[in-house]
Amino acid sequence: MTAVPAAGPVQTTGQTRVSRIAPSGAPVDLTLPAEFGEYRWYGNTRFNGPRIARQFFLAPAGEHRVIPRRVLRGARERRLSMRGFDAVVFEAPNRSDSALVLAGPYHEATTWFGGPAPDDAGLGRLLSTFRFADSPTGATLTPTSDLLVSQGDVALIGRNDRSTLIVRRSTDVLPTLPEWAGLALPGGELWRAGRELNPVDAARVVGTPHQWRYLFAGDSAAMDLVLHGPESGRPVAPMAEQQVVGALAALRGIWRG
Repeated sequence: MTAVPAAGPVQTTGQTRVSRIAPSGAPVDLTLPAEFGEYRWYGNTRFNGPRIARQFFLAPAGEHRVIPRRVLRGARERRLSMRGFDAVVFEAPNRSDSALVLAGPYHEATTWFGGPAPDDAGLGRLLSTFRFADSPTGATLTPTSDLLVSQGDVALIGRNDRSTLIVRRSTDVLPTLPEWAGLALPGGELWRAGRELNPVDAARVVGTPHQWRYLFAGDSAAMDLVLHGPESGRPVAPMAEQQVVGALAALRGIWRG
């Protein structure tokens, strides 16, 4: 990981302000450069406790419909109506894999079992371990008792054709930050890091902004940005790296809680 070069002049097309709810329930306010597009929002969180280690991926409502069509073709489906959401279980015909989806009106949360689905009693115990609440600005999935189950790896994930943005609490990212200072920006510090690409894709992006990940850390929120380019079947972004860095000067993030 290296410090990024100082930003030169850049013509920006404006800023996008976004307010979301993280999977932990924390409100997150973001100011993002409009050059990188509007995002469709996802999330991730993990739970650990006695006899439980489970990861959930959050997505816009309806994405789970791909499971019986493409992922587990012909999967058996069980559906339980809960307060404010449905619990939907998909199980492969040969029981080799299964998934649980908590499906709300705006978002859903999915976890995979890597084998047969739990029976009704096991499913009831699992559902009693979490609270799921949905809203237009994000879904929350939290343990019913944080004395028994801890929650970690909480992230908001923005995706579009141009880029992927991962947002976390700064305190969760601090151990991975370099010891040296990054480029000072109005809202925090900026570093760049090489991407893990296969040799062919790595050669395609040498000398372009797509060669790097851009890591921005402020007082309460940290953001990890990747610009999609030739390695994703897209053209090189019409911005020099100095312009990308200049656009990133618009970044602001407040993670409340």
